[in-house]
Amino acid sequence: KPCRLRRRLGSGGWLCRLRRPGHRRRAMTAEQRLHSLRQDEQQVRLVREFTDSLLQTLTGVEGTPGKALMRELVAPGLARALDLSGAESKRRFLDTLSGNIHKFPLQEQVSLARAHAVEISSEYRNLASFVDDAGLAKDGAAQAGSQRDVAGAPDVEDSGPLGELRRRLAALPQRPSAAAADELLVRLKDEETTHALEAAAVKHRQAFYSDLRLGLVKLPEVAQRELCEHFADLRAEVARLVESMTQEVSRWLEEKRQAERRGGGVSSLLPKLKTLFQATLSETFLTTFKCLGSVGKRGKEAFLLKLALCLRAVADAAPTEPGAEGVVAQAAQLRKHFFHVEGYGELMKDWLQSRLKQFNDEFTNRVASVLASNPQPMLARLRRTFRPGRWLSLSDAQVEDDIFAVILDDSFPRHVLSSESVAGMLRSVSSYAGAACDFQIYNGIARLPPTPGSVRSAPPRDGVEAALMQVLQRLPPFPALRRLRPGAFLFGRLEVEFVPQGSDLVARIQGGYEEMPAEEFFSRHGPEQFPAVAALAVQLSLQAPQGAPCTGIEDMTQPALAMAPASAPPHLPTLPSAGTAPAFAPAMGLSSLPRGPARYEPYSLTGPAPGTMPSSLPPAAYPTLGTMPGAGGQKFGLEDDEI
Repeated sequence: KPCRLRRRLGSGGWLCRLRRPGHRRRAMTAEQRLHSLRQDEQQVRLVREFTDSLLQTLTGVEGTPGKALMRELVAPGLARALDLSGAESKRRFLDTLSGNIHKFPLQEQVSLARAHAVEISSEYRNLASFVDDAGLAKDGAAQAGSQRDVAGAPDVEDSGPLGELRRRLAALPQRPSAAAADELLVRLKDEETTHALEAAAVKHRQAFYSDLRLGLVKLPEVAQRELCEHFADLRAEVARLVESMTQEVSRWLEEKRQAERRGGGVSSLLPKLKTLFQATLSETFLTTFKCLGSVGKRGKEAFLLKLALCLRAVADAAPTEPGAEGVVAQAAQLRKHFFHVEGYGELMKDWLQSRLKQFNDEFTNRVASVLASNPQPMLARLRRTFRPGRWLSLSDAQVEDDIFAVILDDSFPRHVLSSESVAGMLRSVSSYAGAACDFQIYNGIARLPPTPGSVRSAPPRDGVEAALMQVLQRLPPFPALRRLRPGAFLFGRLEVEFVPQGSDLVARIQGGYEEMPAEEFFSRHGPEQFPAVAALAVQLSLQAPQGAPCTGIEDMTQPALAMAPASAPPHLPTLPSAGTAPAFAPAMGLSSLPRGPARYEPYSLTGPAPGTMPSSLPPAAYPTLGTMPGAGGQKFGLEDDEI
């Protein structure tokens, strides 16, 4: 019955379709159907049973409610169900939700406040005032007013034993005497207070524990521990506040990742980070975190993990940003408060590396388990995300969502998976699925192979170039290779010779004795010679429906002639840059990007003597994508150790 009701009330149900904007006659018919449903006692009874089951689950939860219950509470169909259930049933639902909303972390409370006419908890409004923008504060105020009008929530009474204790806590000085603290501690733990809490309404108990948690900072540490051990609800309040702060830090990390994916820095996010650090360094939160105790070990580790990731991001990016001195100073204080161990010094870096390795190892094991048990949902989802011929960053939010949907769960933290681990997952999938999911991976990006015939190359001159073009078709487009002589090419600043060995193509760097497969050569030395290739390939894939072109080959003796994909379109979209977007010549791949008037002028038309390197050229004369005009020397994407 609840399932049938969800189908009627959900986004695809007939009731939802009837209420969508449309013809006037159609809208009138929808209102008539709603009226008939309200007159149907059986339908109303089903709706009330459904809403009552949610309330029973919510009131019976100890600690933080699960994600499944949260999804039901914010579902659009629930609002329609409450409208059908009647005014009294809706009021009872809102009163119960308002009395239990303190069980949810901050961001989930905000979502509930937006979905229903309820007010978030007072201590979480204080936290929101620290870390949220003005828009959220306005939304919270609007929802608070709506709650008073619709739900008619009464004011918290200020009489009786609980009211007296709250007044005494508020009047307590910041550093009270030992006698005053001991007297208040005895009063808080006596039987009269226990009976008053048992008889008090939910909202009154919530207000008492909120004031008690805020007053912990005024008491000695021994008294703080005794109160947290004595009151289970106080321990739950402490755990929820720490979890809410963890969510705020995680949200900032997500905003940072999105900003860097767009090619921007973190300067616009520093003001919010400063207020977030200020809230974390407040004496109230430090006391709350200290009171979490061994029972909340999991919540404490989750907060420390997100904070360490945030502090590492500050150390990597903030020092180069203007006006970041305050944030850097706050970061130093946070490392001292949370990661300094007496006698050992600051251990944040070692601890974070150990935890990240542990999570990535666990992820690898889960991938193997899924492939061995039920791989089809994972294969289908990855094929839907990775389109043929289109490069996608392994740090993309959609990739992470796919991983959590089919491999991980909500208990696994985000922002901890490295690009190497995600690439290892794709290689395992390729080994399992074969040609159906043969991922092509390069330096933090990946794609499925282009459709046959979509990427073509000019006819090769010999068998070595034919094998080389097959390798290049599995990689993002580099600036065109420069042919020095048959089988020898200039790749950035490296002269490399490709030699067939059986069915493989081996690369030998001039002046060295190391040999490696050709694809490994490009994967190892490509990021060194052309660090922006991966980010540019992702941009080209977004702009060109057919995907990024293949790398061409130019002859050193004839620089104007280049071998390029024969199927290249007449005009490819231009690449975004800080200045004027460079034009993209269709016949030369990335090598045709403008690199300044004198980019290739130092190269002689006749080229160097066979077997020699043009050592007289300065380093700036060699083509390097990282120094292209318009890029401003900006680093695109994320390094593996920054995820």
